[in-house]
Amino acid sequence: MPRKKTTPLGRLLDSPRVREAARALVDAVQEELRERELSRPAYERALREIERSRGRPLFYPALAVGSGRGARVRLADGTTVLDFASGIGTYGFGHSDPELLETAVVAAAGDSVFQGHLLPGVEYLQLTRALLRHSGSRLRHVWLSISGAIANENALKLIFQKHAPGDRIAVFERGFAGRTVALAELTDKPAYRQGLPLHGTALLVPFYRPDDPDSIARSVAALDAHLKRYPGRVAAMLFELVQGEGGFHTAPREFFVALMSRCKAAGIAVWVDEVQTFARTGELFAFRSFGLDEYVDVVTVGKTLQGSAALFTRAYNPKPGLVAGTFAGSTVGMAVGARIIERLEREGYLGPEGRIAVLGKRAERRYEALRKRLPRAVGPRSGLGAMQAFVPFDGSASLVEAVLRTAFEQGLLAHSAGSDPMKIRLLLPFNTTDEELEAGFTTLEKAIRRVAEERDLPC
Repeated sequence: MPRKKTTPLGRLLDSPRVREAARALVDAVQEELRERELSRPAYERALREIERSRGRPLFYPALAVGSGRGARVRLADGTTVLDFASGIGTYGFGHSDPELLETAVVAAAGDSVFQGHLLPGVEYLQLTRALLRHSGSRLRHVWLSISGAIANENALKLIFQKHAPGDRIAVFERGFAGRTVALAELTDKPAYRQGLPLHGTALLVPFYRPDDPDSIARSVAALDAHLKRYPGRVAAMLFELVQGEGGFHTAPREFFVALMSRCKAAGIAVWVDEVQTFARTGELFAFRSFGLDEYVDVVTVGKTLQGSAALFTRAYNPKPGLVAGTFAGSTVGMAVGARIIERLEREGYLGPEGRIAVLGKRAERRYEALRKRLPRAVGPRSGLGAMQAFVPFDGSASLVEAVLRTAFEQGLLAHSAGSDPMKIRLLLPFNTTDEELEAGFTTLEKAIRRVAEERDLPC
């Protein structure tokens, strides 16, 4: 399919002279990077320096050199690993994607490195157009920002302003909202807010449990109890349609409809956090994958976007001064984010039969095969599309970490999610090939078998 020519940046990228220069620069940098390699002592010194500067070590002893292809990334010591963590979801098309790098080069050579809301550039317009093209008819406004946490902070502010004096938010158990002081309280993980002041903002609601036939009724009853206990004080309910940090749990549409309908009847906001799910469930917005358009008032996105944004209906458009900030995002991030959306559109990634949905089905088949081979070491799977997770062994933190570190030693980078049980989390690049997927699951199997052997556990 030919490239769309709908924006000034798009036309600039299509200029043969600009495209040739961008490609030449990318090729030269990639060639230079391939020739650079740290000796093992120098590599270990670099890792120790990072540990000193951070005050703690990296989870993996990994320092990328800045080159790779697809799901594979080259480390500074010359080794190559499969990256199934994708920077916790930020690398939508994996590593060193030529088209995205060329887009970044052209954007970086423009007027400014970062853009603000006072004087935005064409990339700002390009990205907002792309988001609103997919957000449905009700969400009419978008406010760009840098991190997912800032997008959620902006959402929280405009919700509180709309529903003042409401000062409480209903949230799901095991949910994650972000790491600012306010969002840490909305996150159901005490370790993430240890020592922080609490203000009683969060009201917990049980998430869906597939093993409980009364799960929907229990969650609705919990929300009703909060609304009754705090009349006029509950401003919104925050929904993660696929819980990220919480373990990649999801629920059937009727679960969300039951709760969102209660929110509408009570006159409180339906806020959907899609910072991690954005573009990973088969559509750009998970709420549209679930057919929840009519209920959503505010949605936040990030990670794959290479920045973040809050989208909202006209009713939630805040008064001047409430939502501002110096930076709207980096020029490169906006340009690449818009290009990612365009590629997802034109290359057939979206929709129930799109490449993201197909990738999810391929991953599920490999998981089922793995579970048949290791029935006592591979537990339940959860997730949707390009975000998948499963429980190894009993799901204890020590065993999950042992499998992850063993897998990394053998060339696979993945991450964990959830607790009681903890899971191995896979955030697959959208363009993960069959060969990469097979190699990744083969490495996982080897890691699980080694841990089982070392700890005398059944497989």
